Amino acid sequence: MIPFGGATDTAPPDGAAIVMLPLVGASIGAASGAAGLLVARWSAEPWPALVAFAAMVLLTGAIHIDGFLDSCDGVLASVTPQRRLEIMKDPRHGTYAVVGMVLLALFWVAALLTIPPEKLVLALTLSGALARLSVVPLVRLFRYAYSETISRALDSAAPIASFILLTIGTTMLAVVFAPWAALLVPAAFALSAAIGWACARRLGGCLTGDIYGAAIVLVEVALLIAIGLIPWH
Repeated sequence: MIPFGGATDTAPPDGAAIVMLPLVGASIGAASGAAGLLVARWSAEPWPALVAFAAMVLLTGAIHIDGFLDSCDGVLASVTPQRRLEIMKDPRHGTYAVVGMVLLALFWVAALLTIPPEKLVLALTLSGALARLSVVPLVRLFRYAYSETISRALDSAAPIASFILLTIGTTMLAVVFAPWAALLVPAAFALSAAIGWACARRLGGCLTGDIYGAAIVLVEVALLIAIGLIPWH
């Protein structure tokens, strides 16, 4: 299980965790895609897509999905911002989370089914890295709920340089699919920022680790849907 490292109830994510996050996502995506590709040697769809999906869940310990579920329960509740934060810290999941998980799984697996098995490794490597890279700016755009501060993780030269290099590398990986796929990079950042802004409005101007996780899974599913639109034949 590899979480959005560094975030706790009292402190936002640290620089080292933020820099490593896209690399971890790429590794998880590559391993999950390889699992799907391996299954494709003996089984037809939907098994390669289902195995790739299951591998992603297992390799992350479902930690980002759990953040998504907590966010559904908290952000969508018709209560005060403070009460929403309290709901998100409750380990139990309610109706919003159940409905959200069903919809998320349907869209996620459906997106994987549109990608040929032989492209799963590259597709999941890209989506895993870019989805996590896209949430990095959120730690600077919004204060962290439980510390009431904005992370200083990107204040030094090393993490900033790493972020820039990872963005360039991810863009080059996207171009492997098609030249237009480079547009997925700014689109992912824009979607992540929109998710962060919408959630911050519901939470009194702040974000939590659960929101980071929710943004990761939502951006990743959106990327897979976009990748599936590529004309493979």
